[in-house]
Amino acid sequence: MALAWRVHPQTRSGILIDARDYYCEFYQLAKRARRSILLLGWQFDSDVPLVRGKDVPPGVDPESVELLPFLDALCAANPNLDVRMLAWDYAIWFVLEREVLQKLSFALRTQPNFHFENDATVSQWGAHHQKLAIIDGQVAFLGSADICQDRWDTSAHVCVNPLRTSRSGNPCKPYHEVQAVVTGAAARSLVDLFCERWVDGTGEPLDPKDLIVPSTDERIPCEATYPMPVGDVAIHRQFPHRLGRPAVREITDLTVQWIREAERLIYIETQYFTSRAIRDALIERMREPERSKLQIVLILPQKPEALKEELAVGATQAEVLDEIARVALETGHDLGIYNVAEQMPVYIHSKLMIVDDHRLTIGSANLNNRSMTLDSELNVSWSGDEVAEAIEGLRIRLLREHIALDVAPWFLAAKGLVARLDAIAKKKESRLQFHDLAPEEPSVLMKLGQTIASAYGDPEHSPDSRPSPLPFDAPAPSR
Repeated sequence: MALAWRVHPQTRSGILIDARDYYCEFYQLAKRARRSILLLGWQFDSDVPLVRGKDVPPGVDPESVELLPFLDALCAANPNLDVRMLAWDYAIWFVLEREVLQKLSFALRTQPNFHFENDATVSQWGAHHQKLAIIDGQVAFLGSADICQDRWDTSAHVCVNPLRTSRSGNPCKPYHEVQAVVTGAAARSLVDLFCERWVDGTGEPLDPKDLIVPSTDERIPCEATYPMPVGDVAIHRQFPHRLGRPAVREITDLTVQWIREAERLIYIETQYFTSRAIRDALIERMREPERSKLQIVLILPQKPEALKEELAVGATQAEVLDEIARVALETGHDLGIYNVAEQMPVYIHSKLMIVDDHRLTIGSANLNNRSMTLDSELNVSWSGDEVAEAIEGLRIRLLREHIALDVAPWFLAAKGLVARLDAIAKKKESRLQFHDLAPEEPSVLMKLGQTIASAYGDPEHSPDSRPSPLPFDAPAPSR
C-alpha cells in the first residue's frame, strides 16, 4: 500500500483560502514567468478574470486580465515562454456548462508558444480532476479550485457581490476553495507529473528540464493566506488503470490509513461524501472499543449543485451519512455534520482533511466513490510535530470563516469541539448550520434515476479489472 508518490523534506509551502487569493497570486507569479506556465484542470474558462475590483492594477484593461488574453500576451512578450494547458476532454453531459469548441478557440486566438490540448485518457465514466498550475518549475499551486467563471469568491462569502458574476453578468453563488502552494523540489516533481500527463494525453514527450528555471531561492514568492512552517511535504496521486499501467490509489490509501490511526479529531471539508472505503474506515475506527473517542466534523455543501449531482450522489450520500451518524451514536463518538448558509448557502468545494491537528491533506479528491476509483486526482499532505501548531491554526481559521462570528480560538479547540459547534448551530445566529440527515423522500421516478445515475456517475468499484475498449486501454494518440 503506497501512501505517497514522493516526499520532499524541508519544503516551503502555504495555503491559499478561497479563489480570490489563489487567482491573485497566480496572476502575479505568471507575470514574472520566464520559461514555462503549466496548467492541468478539470475545467478552464478562457474569459475568467484573474483579478477583479481593487485587485486590478491601475491603468490595466480589465479584459487583459482574463485567462486567455493574459497568458497569450505573456507568450507574445516572451517567445521563449512555453505555456501549456491540458484540460479534461469532458463528458457530453457537461456540454451546456462549457465553452463551445474551446480547443479550436484557443488555437485560433493564441501565439505559437501557447499550447492547449484535451486529455481523454480516463475511462468513459471517469474524469481528469487534477487541478495544478506550475510557474517555471519553481512554485506550484494545487487543490480544489478550477480556473473558471463561477469559482471566484472572497472569504467573506457575502450573499451579493457585484464582482462574483458569470460571463453573462448573472450572479454566481458563494464558493469556498482551499489551494496549496509548494516550492522547490516539490514543484519540480509536479513538473514530472505534468509531463507524464502531457505525453499520455497528446503523444508528445516533454523534457522536464526544458520547463524549469533553476533556482536556489525556495522561498514562497507569493502571499499565502496561511503560511506553513518549513517541513516535509508529500505528494499523493490517484489514477485509474490507464495506458497499460496499473491503478494508483495513494489518496485512498492515505485517507483510510489516517482515519484508522486517528486518536482525537477528524475534520473534513468535501464537496461529496459517498465513498464506501471512507465510510467503512470511519465505522471500523468508531467500533474499536479500546480506542479513544473521536471528535468528527464534516463540512459539506447544503445540497448538490445541480440535478445530475443530486441523481448521482444524493441518495448514496444520505445513506452513508445516516449510517455514520447511527454508528457514532451507538459507540459514543461525537459527530457533527454541518453546512454553511446564511441568506444563501456557501458551496463547499474544498477537499481537505485534518487528523488530530497533526496531519493535513489538501487537494482535488472528493470523498466520493468516483474520486476513489475512476478519476485522476492530486493531493499534498503535511504531518508531524513541527507543523502541528500551524495545522490547528488552519482548522481554527477555516471554522471561523464558516461560522462568521468572532469566536475565540480556545472555543474551537479539539476537545469537546462538536458540542460547541452544535451549540452555535442550534442558535441559528451564524452561518454554520446542521446538515439535513433526513431529506425529503424522493419519488419513485427520482429513485429510479438515482439508481441508474449513481451506478455510472459514482460507482463503488472501478472498471480496472474488466476488459474495455475505453480510452485508458488505448495507446496514447500521436500528434
